[in-house]
Amino acid sequence: MLAGMTKRVGFGTVSFSPPTQKPHIMTETHVNNPLRIVVAIMLSTLFFGVMNMFVKLSAENVPVPQIMFFRNIFGLLPVIFLIWHRRDWGLFRTQRASGHFIRSFIGFFSMCAMFWSFALLPLANAVAIQFATPLIVTALSVLLLDELVGKHRWAAVLIGLGAVLFMLHPSANSDPLGNLVAVCAATLSAFAMIAVRKLGTTEHALTISFYFMLFAAILSGIWAGFLWEPLNLTQTAFLIIMGLLGGCGQIGLTYAYSRAPAAFVSPFTYSAIIVAAFLDFIVWNVVPSWEIFVGSSIVIGSGLYISLREARRHYHSTTGGLSPDLNIPAQTERDLEDQV
Repeated sequence: MLAGMTKRVGFGTVSFSPPTQKPHIMTETHVNNPLRIVVAIMLSTLFFGVMNMFVKLSAENVPVPQIMFFRNIFGLLPVIFLIWHRRDWGLFRTQRASGHFIRSFIGFFSMCAMFWSFALLPLANAVAIQFATPLIVTALSVLLLDELVGKHRWAAVLIGLGAVLFMLHPSANSDPLGNLVAVCAATLSAFAMIAVRKLGTTEHALTISFYFMLFAAILSGIWAGFLWEPLNLTQTAFLIIMGLLGGCGQIGLTYAYSRAPAAFVSPFTYSAIIVAAFLDFIVWNVVPSWEIFVGSSIVIGSGLYISLREARRHYHSTTGGLSPDLNIPAQTERDLEDQV
């Protein structure tokens, strides 16, 4: 009702005035379809985990640039197939060639450093160091993307990263050069994810994936031409499977980072440590320590907490609980925010 409106009740009148409202304040960037994004990033993490196993196996006898060439040339196939399946040839067109170049350039050297770290370090060690990426991404998303990160997401990201650091117990066979290369890979990967987020405002995930792998295939092909080694049947099969897995994983990763705030997506990539620990045990007969089991449990809990909380926020928004259109008083919304 409007202020000043009156209604006769019995022998008198009663005035009705709307409650005083304060401007609506959003405490976090909202995520649409959080469950779909979680499924995409988890499948991507699984595909990349198995791909990393084939990279490490291949790196024993095959130069890294040659591995990268197979990773990207065969990784293009799933992307091209999906574009063909959609019959949307417009996905090959882009108005942001410079943005794709920057993202691909950074991603290429990030991939190079990551594959090199797999050759220098045990798989679990190399993957664990990669988990410096989410914290870097979160900081960069605030500085470069103006994303709003609430205290709950900050806490979940920091707890997850703390659990990863807890799992990084000293290893006698750890290579200092390998550690340095892995840190460089994590830093470059964070910048690449920020570039993906920027492109995702106008570009489809398939377009971003296509141009990245095309550019990386060209660069790695030129580089590998100077170092090419003959391959046997087993090595060829490993490299082809690795490339296909990488292409599928790239689609999921690009989709997730282009459709959701970096702080929401990042914690789910922590689950890769579980895949790496499992493969270390199966392939290289390395038994994960108790720190791995405890830390992994905390990491999974951190990711699931973020997913559940965002899903509840989405539910409230679509059913009238936390919609900006309702102009909920700021203090009331903060009270509700603490309960979600």
